[in-house]
Amino acid sequence: MKKDSPLRLALIGCGHIAQKRHLPILRNMRGVQLVAVADTDPRNLSLVAGQYKVPNCYENHSALLENPGIDAVLVSTPPASHFAHTRDVLESGRHLYVDSPLALSVEDCEELIELGNRTKSVATVGMNLRYHSLIQRATRCIKGGLIGPVHAISAIFSTPSRGKRGDIFPAWRQPDTVDGNVFSESALQHFDTWRALTGAEFTDVTVECAKIGGPVSLAAKMKGDTAGQCSPIVVAAVFSEYSGDNSEIRLIGREGTIALSLYRFDGFSYCPALVAQGSISQHLRGVSEGLRLIRQGARNLVQGGEYGTTFRLQLEAFVDACRGGKPPLVSLADGKAAVAASLAAFQSLQTNQRVIL
Repeated sequence: MKKDSPLRLALIGCGHIAQKRHLPILRNMRGVQLVAVADTDPRNLSLVAGQYKVPNCYENHSALLENPGIDAVLVSTPPASHFAHTRDVLESGRHLYVDSPLALSVEDCEELIELGNRTKSVATVGMNLRYHSLIQRATRCIKGGLIGPVHAISAIFSTPSRGKRGDIFPAWRQPDTVDGNVFSESALQHFDTWRALTGAEFTDVTVECAKIGGPVSLAAKMKGDTAGQCSPIVVAAVFSEYSGDNSEIRLIGREGTIALSLYRFDGFSYCPALVAQGSISQHLRGVSEGLRLIRQGARNLVQGGEYGTTFRLQLEAFVDACRGGKPPLVSLADGKAAVAASLAAFQSLQTNQRVIL
């Protein structure tokens, strides 16, 4: 496609995530034309087509892919269909953006990676936290040696979705299924983020849970290049879908600690190893940092908050890559690594045993 011509984008899947995240962003994105949508639910299809004035509507993705006037496809369907939809998009030669997870088995991920390697198309997986400003800042700091080699990670992700917001989960999001459990969606984003921050890979995972569907605790080990910044690393995390909104990561290194609170515009803090966390100097540093970031926080609030901004940034990066720009931050291989960790965690949850990757 010509660099100055609009990217003709099609959407497969018109459900909750597409309506809440992707479509409002695409409506205001320059250089992109939403030319087709497909969904097996006629109500969602009619709603999206009418609201966004989409000229071509299809009741299945195969019919959509027969349209020659499509450059790229965004797959936003339930995880069980990701493999088939992603495979067919890649085989059609279109550029691909698929929501996470990439697929529901490592073998399917490997098949998609092999297929992607045979095409010249751009292919990325929706790991939006990679585009969070705090994650990117922390990544630069770690690579720059600010906290030295990373020894440990602690994290918490919680949401009231199965409690006070229980009505937003679709029928397939059952906590005891491979595609609906907390590790296939919410935790998977954290798994990918820990990899991005450290460059390390998972070696084993152990999960404990008093009740399927309840809060879970995860202990894991990660290992990278022994000569690098990040080997070995121990991880302790909690994931819950029955409590308030939290998304926090603490990276503990030999020379200091970086703490991230991803729902806060001022959610970055750094504490040198020899300085107490609650010292006056640390409090003053935090106040100064908050004042400096107020303008950025206000701007992100207009765009749906820092978390909402990450979706826009990843879609913009995808569009730029389709036009010949830099490759996306997230590859299909990254998608596979996150799926492998997610499946190991789910297996440990079911068996109450440590799982080796």
